[in-house]
Amino acid sequence: MTAAGFRRGLVAALPFLLSNGAAGLVMGLTYKGLGLGAPQAVLFSLLVYSATAQAITLSLWANPLPVFAMVVACIATNSRYLLMGAHLRQLFGSLPARKMLPTLFLLADASWLMTSSDAERNGPDAGYLLGASIPMAVGWSGGTALAYAAPLAASGPLSLAGALLPTMFIATLLPSQWKKTKTVWPWLVSALTALLVARLVGPSWSMLIGGGCGTLVSMMGRTDE
Repeated sequence: MTAAGFRRGLVAALPFLLSNGAAGLVMGLTYKGLGLGAPQAVLFSLLVYSATAQAITLSLWANPLPVFAMVVACIATNSRYLLMGAHLRQLFGSLPARKMLPTLFLLADASWLMTSSDAERNGPDAGYLLGASIPMAVGWSGGTALAYAAPLAASGPLSLAGALLPTMFIATLLPSQWKKTKTVWPWLVSALTALLVARLVGPSWSMLIGGGCGTLVSMMGRTDE
C-alpha cells in the first residue's frame, strides 16, 4: 500500500466525482420525492454505498416497506462482491485487516476493475484501490447531499431519471454477465417470472422471486456443462 499507488488511483478516478455525483444527485432527488429526510438519505448512501442495492430498494419501495424483501434482494445483488473480495485477497492477502477492511468499505465495481487492471501493469498496490475508491464514494454521497441542498424539485425529467435508475444500474451489469447464448435463458426466466409475480402477488416480491428463479436456471445450466 504505497503513497505513489494512492496518488495514481486518485488521479485516475477523478472523473467519477462527476459521473457518480450525477447518479447520486438523481438518487437523492428520488429519495426526496419519496419523503425521506436529508440525514436519512445521506446516511443511506454512506453506509449502504451500493448504487445497485439502493436502486433495487427503490424498485421495491411500498407502504408499508417490505423490509425483508429489500434486505434479501440487496444481499443477492451484492453477492458479486464475494468474487471481487476473493480476487482482491489473492492480490493483497498479506496486508493486515486494519488496513484492508477500511479500504474494502469503499470498494466499488469500477475501483475493483481499475485495481485489477493496474495490478497487471504495475503490480498489486492496495494504495491504488484506496485512491481510486475515494472519488467514487465522495461523488456518490456528495451527489445525494446536493439533491437536498440545491433548489431542485423531484419532478419532470429528474423524476423520470429516478424511475429508470434501477433499470440503468442493472443494465450496466449485463455485459459482464454475458458469456454465450445460454446466458440469455436465466435473464429471460427472471424477467418473465418477475412480471408474473408483480401481477399476481405484488411488485415488492417480483424482483426477488424473479431473480431467484433466474439463478436456479443458471445453476442448472452449469450443472449440465
